Amino acid sequence: MTGPARSRGALLVLLAAALALPACGSDSGAAKDKPVDITGVGLVRNNSTAQFANCGDWRRGTPEQRYKTIEDIRGQLTPQRSETAASDLSDDAAYAVFQHACKADFTDKLRLYKLYAHAQAFAVLSEAR
Repeated sequence: MTGPARSRGALLVLLAAALALPACGSDSGAAKDKPVDITGVGLVRNNSTAQFANCGDWRRGTPEQRYKTIEDIRGQLTPQRSETAASDLSDDAAYAVFQHACKADFTDKLRLYKLYAHAQAFAVLSEAR
């Protein structure tokens, strides 16, 4: 094959490859059955949003993402040798703290883990009332 026949053959090969490419990696709908892995709000680093999540991210997140962020932050701030990963600050209390602190637009850059650490430190005192 030379000339136009060769370029026509190459074009057919490219066209066939382009049509077959979308089918590669298809798992015939099995992804629909898998649970969706929800990540927290904010920039993800090393499978965690705890370090970078801020109030701007919090306001843009869904309730599921927000609770995942609280779980992530609690896991990062709990000592590794702790027998339980329990915190004196409940998820609902942390959610309320973030909602209140992040209400204003000027808090966009306020880091959530700092808010959580302060709220967690005083959680024992607030529950003692």
